[in-house]
Amino acid sequence: MFSAMYTDEYEISLARELVVCKNTIRKIKKSLENLERKYNKSTKFFLNEFQSGTLAGHPDSDQDYKLWFAFHESLKKWEELEKQYLEVIRMTKI
Repeated sequence: MFSAMYTDEYEISLARELVVCKNTIRKIKKSLENLERKYNKSTKFFLNEFQSGTLAGHPDSDQDYKLWFAFHESLKKWEELEKQYLEVIRMTKI
């Protein structure tokens, strides 16, 4: 009886964490979309310029560029975490 209750609580906790993860990913993507609109370029194009040092900018844009890069890096980490949660959830169903 205890292990079944533990499993249910474990699955509920995983589901909650997955919701937080998905909401965070959605918010980060929205932030990236806003920057893409503001600067009229894709994140992929921005990253190529940013990492190669060819990004022509204005000092007022520097903060946005740093945030843009940080959002992208954060998105990768959250998407990886999402994959891990989904894999653990899948494994608990077996």
